[in-house]
Amino acid sequence: MSRRRAAVLTVVGLAAAALGVGVAYDVTSFRPASGRQTGDLALVGATVLAGDRLAPLTGGTVLVRDGVVTEVGAAREVTVPDGAEILDLSGFTVVPGLIDLHVHLGSPELPASGEAGLLAVPRQVWEAVRYAPGHRRASLEHGVTTVRSLGDELGWVGELRDMVAAGELEGPRIVMSGPLFTTAAGHPIATVGTDPRSDMVRLPSTAREARAMVRSLSEGPHPVDLIKVVHDRGHSGRPLTTLPVDVLGALVDEAHAQDLTVTAHWGTVQDLDDLLAVGVDGLEHIESRDLLDGWPDGALSRLVEAELPLTASLVVSEAALSEQGEHEAVGALRARVGELHAAGGRVVVGSDAARPGVRFGAGVLRELALLVDAGLDPSEALRAATVEAARVLGDDRLGMIAPSRAADLVVVDGDPLLDVTVMSRVVMTFRDGRRVFDAREGD
Repeated sequence: MSRRRAAVLTVVGLAAAALGVGVAYDVTSFRPASGRQTGDLALVGATVLAGDRLAPLTGGTVLVRDGVVTEVGAAREVTVPDGAEILDLSGFTVVPGLIDLHVHLGSPELPASGEAGLLAVPRQVWEAVRYAPGHRRASLEHGVTTVRSLGDELGWVGELRDMVAAGELEGPRIVMSGPLFTTAAGHPIATVGTDPRSDMVRLPSTAREARAMVRSLSEGPHPVDLIKVVHDRGHSGRPLTTLPVDVLGALVDEAHAQDLTVTAHWGTVQDLDDLLAVGVDGLEHIESRDLLDGWPDGALSRLVEAELPLTASLVVSEAALSEQGEHEAVGALRARVGELHAAGGRVVVGSDAARPGVRFGAGVLRELALLVDAGLDPSEALRAATVEAARVLGDDRLGMIAPSRAADLVVVDGDPLLDVTVMSRVVMTFRDGRRVFDAREGD
C-alpha cells in the first residue's frame, strides 16, 4: 500500500470515528428514555421513609410492580414474589422522589452575577433543540423526579412534557403553566428583557382578553396544568406595572372555571392583598423588601388564614442578595419563612432554577438546607419537597412511599432525618420504578 493511500485511509478512518462519536454523543445527550419498568421489583434492607409522615421503617421492603408501589413494610411482613428482581439497599435510606415546584426549563444556567459567557447562546440553542437534556439529567441525579415549569414557551415545554410522559425522553415528570401573565412594563419583560412578543408571556389589557387567553391555554395541543401570573409592583428604585385588579380577578375566575389553579409571583404587601382578594391558589417567592423588618400588621395572619402554599425559593434570595452584598436581607427573609411556618403557614419547595446562581437539582437540595436554617426540622423540610408539594399539585400519585403511589424513589447514603444535607449523597433515583440514575454504576 502506498503512503498516500495509507494517509487517505487514515484520514477517512479518523473522520468516520469522529462522526461515530458525534452521533453517539448526539443520541446520548438527547437523553432518550430507557423503557418502562415491568414485572416485580423488591427494594430490601434499607430504612424507608414511609407514608405521609415520612416515618422511618428500619430494614424495610418496598415492592414495585409496573412502576407503582404495591406494598411497603417490615421485611417479616412483606412477601417478595417469586421471580422478582431484588435490590439489597442495606445501609441506605429510601426517600420519596423530590418535587421542585418552580423551574424554568428553557432558561440557561448562569453564575450568580448573571453574566453569560461566550458559549452561553450556543449552549442554550443546543439545550433547546434537545429539550433541555442537561436540566433533565441534573434533576434526576439530585433525586428530583417531578418539576413544575412556571414560565416557558408553550409549544416547546408542551412538547417536552408530553414526550417525557410518553416515555420518549428521560427526565422528571413535568407539570407546566406554559406562558405567564404580566404587563409590558412588568416582570420579566421590564426586568430581564423577555420579549413581549414571545410565547413565554400573555399580556391581557382587559378582563375579556384575560378570560379568552386562559381558555385558549386550557385547550389546544398542549393544554396547561395551571396558570401563573406576575403581580409585582417592584420597589422605589425599580417600579413595575401590574395587571389591573379587575383583569387579575377575571383571570383567576376563568382559570377556576376551567379547573385550573393559579399561582402568583408577588412583590409587595399591597400585591399580596390584591392576590388574596381575588382568590389565587398559591404564592411564589419571598423577596419583598416590605418584609425585611418583619411581617406588616395583619399580613402573616391573612396568609395563614388563607392556607396558601408559599414556594419560598430562599435559594434565589440567597444567590441574588449575597451577590449584591446584602447578607442581612438574606437572613431577614429566611426569618420571615420561619415565622410563617411557626404560625401554621404552608411552606413548600421550589428552586426557581435556572435563575442566576441556581442550578437544577442542586438548587432543591440547597433549599432544603435553608428551610432547616429557617426553623423547619429535617422531616418538615423533606415533607415540603414531597408530601406537601404533591398536595399543591393535587396529584395523589406522588409525594410519598405508599401503595398505589408512583415508584418515584431516591436512595441516599445516610439519614436525612438527622441531617438534611445527606440528600446530596444520592446513590440511585427511580422514576416510575425504573432506575434512571445509579452513582455506583456511573449512570
